[in-house]
Amino acid sequence: MKETAENLKKMAEFGVSEGISEMILTTKNGSGCKNEFNAAPIGITWKNNRLFLHLFKGSETCENLIREDFFAANMTDDAVLYAESTFYDLEAEEFESVSVCVSADVSVSVPILKNADRCIIFRCLSQLEEPNSVVIDIEPIDFRIQNPDKSGFVFNRGFHSVVESCIHLTRYELTKNPIFIDYIRHHQKIIQRCGRKRDKSGFSIVRRKLMEIEEDMKKI
Repeated sequence: MKETAENLKKMAEFGVSEGISEMILTTKNGSGCKNEFNAAPIGITWKNNRLFLHLFKGSETCENLIREDFFAANMTDDAVLYAESTFYDLEAEEFESVSVCVSADVSVSVPILKNADRCIIFRCLSQLEEPNSVVIDIEPIDFRIQNPDKSGFVFNRGFHSVVESCIHLTRYELTKNPIFIDYIRHHQKIIQRCGRKRDKSGFSIVRRKLMEIEEDMKKI
């Protein structure tokens, strides 16, 4: 589904560019879950004036967005928050619910991350089911700045290497292909050389999760 020029202009002004932008998506869990909300880094794709998600079946985010129509995409350069939300459940106090007006007389409650710098509230539109995934067209309906002191993001190689390490580790967990360990080691060197203290703390979470995966593999 094509986005309006106005929506795409707002996205660009808010710091989102064409291609795939990694953000932490926050969604409402189903009634049977122990946690009310879920947070997970997911790429939002902007291609040919279209915004969409490509979600793998079985993930909590996918299940939630098949059921729910609204979610938040949280923007942050906090490597610890990014790594924690990739591999573990965030504590309840990390979230807050905001009310978003979706029509003249209807508002909905959407979870966001308290410590994100910015967030965009999206509405889910059409869904296309594939054998192992679901593609969901989305549209932005609200833009919020939570940290007004941060006007934009400065590219930091350390932070982006933490993001890449998280992606490679999730793929290693699925495939057990050792090539992803080589990729992680490459990014570890960048984090050690270019990363901030918070980036190095974020990478320690990646290392911890890798040890857990390898311990589980020994039990098989």
